[in-house]
Order: sequence, then structure tokens, then C-alpha cells
Amino acid sequence: MTDALFRELDQAFSDIVNTLSYGGRHRLGRAIGSALRRSQQKRIRAQKNPDGSSFQPRRRRVTRTQQGIRFIWNDDVRHLKNWKHEIGRYGRRITGYDEDRGDMRTFYRSDIERYLEINTRAVTRPTRRQMKMFQRLATFRFLKMHGDASGAIVGYDGMAARIARIHQLGLKDEAAPGIFVEYPVRELLGVSESDERMVEGIIISEMSKARRYGRAYRGY
Repeated sequence: MTDALFRELDQAFSDIVNTLSYGGRHRLGRAIGSALRRSQQKRIRAQKNPDGSSFQPRRRRVTRTQQGIRFIWNDDVRHLKNWKHEIGRYGRRITGYDEDRGDMRTFYRSDIERYLEINTRAVTRPTRRQMKMFQRLATFRFLKMHGDASGAIVGYDGMAARIARIHQLGLKDEAAPGIFVEYPVRELLGVSESDERMVEGIIISEMSKARRYGRAYRGY
């Protein structure tokens, strides 16, 4: 569809919509807004841009672990495999696989009485599972909709709007104190060709109802 033809059709639809009463336009705005919000939610959860291309995946996180460590804790010798340093709520801690207990365990370094053996040979492993992005931004709690007689709006506000804008435009942001990251463009919001057809269908459906019941036109 050429831009000129699209503008002609857009004007034609605008002229038709303007024949509706205030109540009819209000119902139409709400219907379009609700449908667009559902389509945006579905597309974000599918990790797709409006043109159908996939979101650029996030970088795989790399976990760095040490091979083995033995220490005395509560007068007991403990042996951890694949251990790593962390910062916990109460200070520095060590987390690893406890061979004696057969499970992952965490020990605060301040509680360790004495180290017996430390194997510092490190192993780096990429995380296997890639979590989908923007799952919270896809919920109706954050993805807002407003529809009335003047039109329909779907988008974000507050902190959610700030996060969405960074990804929508591919901006640079501070990921950690002093560390800035330039994010790839991931279009959370946008009107696809299927959205355009959907909106046209809603307008035609609303106009058919108005003609059928003869109550939504100006002057009725």
C-alpha cells in the first residue's frame, strides 16, 4: 500500500468515525485500545518487533566457579565443589556444592574457623537457560491503556516508561555504578500490519452495529 493511498484510507476512516455520536466514539476508542494492548502484550511475550523480526537476544551470563575448597565450620570439616564468592545480606560468603550433604550450601566467611585447602583453578560456564525479556513490562499492571472519544493510547508511565524507552530506542544506560551499556533496539511498542487490519476491522464492526441499531449516529 502506497503512502498516498494509506492517507486517503485513513482520512476516509476518520470521516466515517466522525459520524458516530460521542458515546459511539468512546466505545470505539476503548475497543481499539483494549485490542492494541492485547496485541502488544502477545508480541512482547513472543519476543518480536512490530515488523516480525525477533528481539536481539541478551548476552549469555557467564558463571565463574572455583574447583574445590575445604574448611572447618562449627568444628566440622566441610568440602565444597564448584564454589564461588558472593556478597550476602550479612557480608561475604561462599556458595558451592557440599559433597557431604549432597546439596548446595552457603557459608559466611566470618563463620569459617580455618581453611584447610583451597583450589583456585577457575571454570567458567555460560548459563544454559535464556529467560525471556520484558515479562513484567508485558503485564497489564505496567502496560497501560486509555481509550475515549478522542482516540486510544497504549504505553507506559513512570519507571516502566524509562526502561521501555531505553530498549525501544537502543539507548545507553548505567547498568551498574560507573558501568554504562548501550542496549540494542528492541521495539516493545509499535503498530504492525496485522494491527492495522485489526483496527480497521473494529471500526467496520462498530459502524455495522451503529447502522443496525440506528442509535450511534449524530442527531439520534
